[in-house]
Amino acid sequence: MAAAPAAGTARPTPEAAPPPPPSIPKTPPKPVLTPSKPVIKAPPKAAPGKTESAVKPLPGETPKGGSDIANVKTQGKEFPYPEYLRNLVSQIYRRWNRPVGNAALEAEVTFVILRDGTVKEIKVLRGSNSYSFDQEAQGAIDAAAHDKAFGPLPAGYPSDYLPISFLFTPRQAP
Repeated sequence: MAAAPAAGTARPTPEAAPPPPPSIPKTPPKPVLTPSKPVIKAPPKAAPGKTESAVKPLPGETPKGGSDIANVKTQGKEFPYPEYLRNLVSQIYRRWNRPVGNAALEAEVTFVILRDGTVKEIKVLRGSNSYSFDQEAQGAIDAAAHDKAFGPLPAGYPSDYLPISFLFTPRQAP
């Protein structure tokens, strides 16, 4: 037995020890993602005397000879840059919800690409008799123009503008 403390003497209170920290599961830190530049590979070299493109035609498309690519006409202007035209076709098709089937649908849309890649004067030259088809076609060019997807005209091209006529046709059913 212990005796009670004498009156007037204060007994020091023991300080409470801090509780241990809750156990935190150790997870590896998430890696920090940094944007990287896309890697652009050079197209393979063709054998001498042959002109072969690394870019294949889109399904249902057959490239024509000369300066026209698939459904693109340069409206009387000589334009010896097929890579630029292939990119143009690709950028439009990426933005167009191309329907399958109805071969009767066909719309021709014209526009002008300026030296800096700006697009102006987008017009339906020949409609398909389907308002929604024509609007989708025109909208695909407008979207590509807004995104500046075509890029500036090639440096070796002598003119400050390039008139384009693009023929929109549905995909062929398999």
